[in-house]
Amino acid sequence: MEIQKELCEWFVSNHRKLPFRESKDPYAIWVSEIMAQQTRIETMLPYYERWMQEYPTVTALATAPLEKVLKSWEGLGYYNRARKLHEGAKQVIEQYQGQLPSDVEELEKISGIGPYTAGAIASIAFGMPAPAVDGNVLRVVTRLLEIDDDISKQKTVKKVKAIVSEMMIGSNPSDFTQGLMELGALVCMPQVILCKECPLNQKCLGYAHQTQMNFPVKTKPKKAPVLTYQTLLIIKDHQILLSKDDRDGLMKDFYRLPQYESYDTEGYTFIKEMKHVYSHKVWKMKIYEYQDGKIPDDEYVRWVDIGQLDQLPIIGAHLKILNQRIHKIG
Repeated sequence: MEIQKELCEWFVSNHRKLPFRESKDPYAIWVSEIMAQQTRIETMLPYYERWMQEYPTVTALATAPLEKVLKSWEGLGYYNRARKLHEGAKQVIEQYQGQLPSDVEELEKISGIGPYTAGAIASIAFGMPAPAVDGNVLRVVTRLLEIDDDISKQKTVKKVKAIVSEMMIGSNPSDFTQGLMELGALVCMPQVILCKECPLNQKCLGYAHQTQMNFPVKTKPKKAPVLTYQTLLIIKDHQILLSKDDRDGLMKDFYRLPQYESYDTEGYTFIKEMKHVYSHKVWKMKIYEYQDGKIPDDEYVRWVDIGQLDQLPIIGAHLKILNQRIHKIG
């Protein structure tokens, strides 16, 4: 199915004016693609603009302290993305003389760059005919061709990737890749489909048969487990006790409040219960404020001056607690 002409012409005329589209800088495109994963464009844009001011080059990112990088990412969620970006920047400096390679296989060797991101960088920044298949592209192509394979399966992603690779032959790879992404973001959306505005509607099997909403097919994920914790807010002499216990695998190198499945809260005042939803688990936090009880003394805790809090990367679940309670500190 030939769609290059219609798709690329539509993209050139209808795409959103976004700052990372004003440049073919591979580093800028890399950052934008990582930030856009699991995050709406409208949400990530201010973060992207601040990031590019703080770390305008691969070298600037690679030489920045990890703690500062994580602090810059604070609020975007999925924090491993920031850590991988930092690791990847160091790799680019050490292994590629500070320049991102144009080859997809080489790009995939860099920390945090998977097949989709490698394809996006190669096609958008370097004009290589490399498919980039994300959720938007899966949705567009499965509706276009009425593909009823489960998109949560890797074999389906590979199938769609092969189809996109064939479709983009003879196109401007940058416009084609961004066109598919933009079509999924603006026209062929999950719950709203603007088929009459779609440049591919005359070639779309889903539109012809009015089966658009049947695609894509995806297995429902298992319900996330709920974990209950006692979360401690301990403040003494203008210092707060924080923890770096990341044995649960969440947000390595971030600070958090001391938090335990079971803790003797005698001498603490119960404040409230809060819930924080992660992609694969839910925290139910019973928050206790210190009065004169037992203070944790494990290897992970440390006292931090309250005035330094805004300089430290703190996990979002506990940052909410601090933002609500910190005004009470003298």
